[in-house]
Amino acid sequence: MKHLYLLLCCGMISVAGKGQLNCDAFTDSASVRGCRLYNYAITFYQGSRLNQQYLDSAVGVCPTLAEGWRALSVPYLKRGDFAAWRRYLDKAVALEPLKTLDVRGWCRFKFLRDYEGALQDLKRFDTLSGFAHRHTGDGTYSLYVVMALCERELGNYDAAARYFAKGIDSIFYMKGKDFIGLFDFLHRAVMKIRIGDYNGALADLEQEEKICKNYVEVAYYKGVVYRAMGKHQHAKEQFEAARRRCRDGFRMTDIYCEMHDAVYPADIDEALAQREL
Repeated sequence: MKHLYLLLCCGMISVAGKGQLNCDAFTDSASVRGCRLYNYAITFYQGSRLNQQYLDSAVGVCPTLAEGWRALSVPYLKRGDFAAWRRYLDKAVALEPLKTLDVRGWCRFKFLRDYEGALQDLKRFDTLSGFAHRHTGDGTYSLYVVMALCERELGNYDAAARYFAKGIDSIFYMKGKDFIGLFDFLHRAVMKIRIGDYNGALADLEQEEKICKNYVEVAYYKGVVYRAMGKHQHAKEQFEAARRRCRDGFRMTDIYCEMHDAVYPADIDEALAQREL
């Protein structure tokens, strides 16, 4: 888990900014000037007036500076101005797709729930990157898990299962459990619940509990599985455990968006109120 938390911290840094560019790597004067303006811009708070002004100047001097366009886009994404975000980020993608397609695909999934668009970007990125295992900008997910979630939400369960296998099983066998995302097993368990594979879902939830022992969602979805299997007393115990964890445990949260498969108190109350429990 130590590696995973480090990955998460690094991911949050990458969302805020990618650090200064090496201006010595550029050969023409316009690119050098644009690079220096970019480096000065990121010394100011992200999204502040001076930050944006100097970034505007950087891409004005050097319109081919993809990192400048990407940096310009981020504050608009965080503020919910998705049209402006796309306008700037699309310029970065056109200039350097290998460095920015994964960002656009992940954000289309996370912020816009544009599953088809996200898949299009991430499949193209997967090809360009030579099918390398990469993670989202915040470090939360393997991009293959994002692709699995997109396919799942589109109802393409066979394709989702294949991407989950790449994002979970392949990483587990190649690198070990510390490289599995915090919520990967839970997301796959929800897919298995949807297709009626309750034993498979329970197996994934058992794996998830080893990673996130006290999370509300683990107990809740175990309750869903047991209820579907007709084990109503077990289901009731899990839903009651989920209610307790709402008070003093942990739950899936994100500072910008509602997370897929997150569970709320009303969900637990509704489950406990069902007559067969």
